[in-house]
Amino acid sequence: MSVFVSDDEGLMTEPIIRPGNHMARTGKRWSGSGQVRPIKQSNMDGVHESVEAEDYMSPGQLYSTESGRLFHAGRILIVLVGLPATSKTLLSVAITRYTRWLGVRTKSFHVSEYRRQMTDTVPDEYFSAVPQTKEGIEYRQKVMRIVHEDMVRFFNDTKGQLAVYDALNIRRSERKDIADKFSTMNIKVLFIESHMTDTKLVDRSIKMAAQSSDYYGLPKVEARAEYMKRLNLNKPLYESMSPEEGLSYVEYINFGQKLRIYNNHYGYLTNKIVFFLMNLREKKGCVYFARCGTSDKDNYLNDEELNEDGKKYSEILTDLVLNRINERRRKSHGARTPAARQISLTPQSSQSSLVPTQASIDRETYRGDHRVRQTPSWDGADEDSFVVWTAPRKRTYDTARFFQESGISVRQRSQLQQLNPGVVADMSDDQIRTEYPMEYSEWLKDPYHYRFPRAESYHDLAVRMEPLLLEMERMRGDILIIGHESTLRILYGYLMACTCTELPSLNFQRDKLIEISFSPFQNKADHIPIPPVDSYSSKWSL
Repeated sequence: MSVFVSDDEGLMTEPIIRPGNHMARTGKRWSGSGQVRPIKQSNMDGVHESVEAEDYMSPGQLYSTESGRLFHAGRILIVLVGLPATSKTLLSVAITRYTRWLGVRTKSFHVSEYRRQMTDTVPDEYFSAVPQTKEGIEYRQKVMRIVHEDMVRFFNDTKGQLAVYDALNIRRSERKDIADKFSTMNIKVLFIESHMTDTKLVDRSIKMAAQSSDYYGLPKVEARAEYMKRLNLNKPLYESMSPEEGLSYVEYINFGQKLRIYNNHYGYLTNKIVFFLMNLREKKGCVYFARCGTSDKDNYLNDEELNEDGKKYSEILTDLVLNRINERRRKSHGARTPAARQISLTPQSSQSSLVPTQASIDRETYRGDHRVRQTPSWDGADEDSFVVWTAPRKRTYDTARFFQESGISVRQRSQLQQLNPGVVADMSDDQIRTEYPMEYSEWLKDPYHYRFPRAESYHDLAVRMEPLLLEMERMRGDILIIGHESTLRILYGYLMACTCTELPSLNFQRDKLIEISFSPFQNKADHIPIPPVDSYSSKWSL
């Protein structure tokens, strides 16, 4: 077994990071030099964890600096603008996740979270952008003052570079005050105004917002009614942004369906964020991670084929993932799914083995009707999309064989090629320690950034895989990624907001399927057991 061959078995771990606690490796398994604990079976991501520690570093750095700041880009405040139910919180979290991944010290400032943490009784008038009572005005001013002070502290005291301000900001006077205040501090201010005109998107946004902690314990009907009160309270007060305000802003319509940029003169990092927004879409599916099947020698240098256990594993994985997706779709779309539809998992089936969603039904019902906007069907275009990504190596691609026979799209992605270990390929720890003692010592200090001779580092791999991150964000349906451990670490690390210190220690077992589900505030990872190959009865022709 190789130190860097990303097919090592192992427990998925979450290291407890302390200053100077670099990841080490003992035997053939990653371990921390400090305490290590297993990741919970249901694990929330770390996008809201503090980035104020001096040694905080993110994985896919644009380039590494000790401060975590790109000095040529300056300091930037992104201000979200829009009515309730326009996915501002989702945008805030997505931008925070992506820019942190790039190595930018970023933090989201959600006004709603500040208000929830305050012990004072919240007056109803607070939820209006223009309160009509003295109590409402004072409470609103108090919350905004605390948030603004924290943003200033983030920029000045903790070397923050990018803050994302998540609030209504629907009044021109408010926006002018924010721009004037932070511009005098030499902080660039970019506004992102989120518009929702698509009724389906609005309804879904309201449904998601009504699930927030504000309405915990309330029946769904009451929670929706309460949320609609806030929405209707602010509709008459909304002043849309216009070029006459003289501000730099992005008009973001229907969650990326249309995007307009005004007065854009802030340069590289803001343009990078705009490009990210062009790829961001509303998620309705999940992202699944699975290891590839086994081969006989299980090494890096040989492009081996699956052995018999590897073939059985690919069958089990196919049935498990399809059943998991179909179960979720029946739960979400059961009332709209034709009862007569029979799902066949036989390899001879010429049709997809997936339960149809509303998008599937609409596509067939209105196909060719010029009066109705056609539902797209390309990879990731809508909620009924399911695509399998694999690396180019034989056993990785062959693990997806039965998905292909079930009518599922399988794509080989060159970016999923595992980390190149260079001269230490297929060497044990003892061999590396003996033949490359200096290199081994340096690697132990920083396993994320260090490269063995003629090898890639995890940093190199993260930069190589950035296009896949953007494509994952673009896809609305389900994705299964079958890969080697090194590439799964990178993609999982992005979606779960891991730091570069944590990332090399993540390990993936072949007896677990990882399911990442999405919500506006943070992502969640569930670990689904994969049955052992010796207990499985085949129904495919091998």
